[in-house]
Amino acid sequence: MPTAVHPPRTAAGPAPAHALVLAPVTPAWDEGAFFAPVIDTLTAAGAGLRVTVVDTLSLRDERVRTLDDLVARWRALLPAFGRIDLLCGNALGGAVAQGLLPYVAPRTAALLVSGPARSDALLEHRLNEIADLAATGHTEASLALLHERVQPDGTPPSTGPDEPRGPGRLARAGTAPAVPADLPRPAHQSPAQRLDGGLRLLCGIDLTAAVEAHPGPLLHIVGGRSQLVTRRHTAAGPHHRVHVVAEAGMRPHTDQPAEVSALIGAFLREKGLT
Repeated sequence: MPTAVHPPRTAAGPAPAHALVLAPVTPAWDEGAFFAPVIDTLTAAGAGLRVTVVDTLSLRDERVRTLDDLVARWRALLPAFGRIDLLCGNALGGAVAQGLLPYVAPRTAALLVSGPARSDALLEHRLNEIADLAATGHTEASLALLHERVQPDGTPPSTGPDEPRGPGRLARAGTAPAVPADLPRPAHQSPAQRLDGGLRLLCGIDLTAAVEAHPGPLLHIVGGRSQLVTRRHTAAGPHHRVHVVAEAGMRPHTDQPAEVSALIGAFLREKGLT
């Protein structure tokens, strides 16, 4: 299973808090480059978390037809990661993380970035547009449309997707947890299969009850100019917080990294994770 471990940038000492990050739909595993600014914030000297990033789609095959199916597979694997102090997810990874909230310790904190708790007709239409292109062999066009949709609304068209930018420090290759015998072993998926199969899992979802019932702290960050996941796609209990980054799109952590880093740093301090 594709896994990357980012150690804390602190001197050796007591066991650091552990963050498990579930990745979004990417055409290929990028070892956490999608979350680079957040990983840097979590592992910084002032925070000092150990971060494990996993490829959420690695447990998907043709038998995984719904988000619930994927959540069930990750639920079976959770014990292999040991103590989880902070459960994180971006986009599809954020949705899976919310689906896992009933199965983690009650005090587990959650950090979500553009991870929908529920879908609607517009979000599903836009996701299916991208997935349909991939399903019909137009992978480059699918990637180009995905790139366009993750930009803040009103961004002038560009020539194509940006090259992924990784964290400033190299991650250690993760020791992949042993997959339980009753789970299928991860199989290779082409970029088209990942885009087609992964994006459709976000259609028809409603994780509101699971999120609102979670007793632990939760911070959800979304972009105010997002063309995909917006404030209306989130769910939160009265003790949770949803923050809208005004000038950001689907990737607020790359559009407005300073604002997002400050938000996360404050959240970690307030919840006793640093």
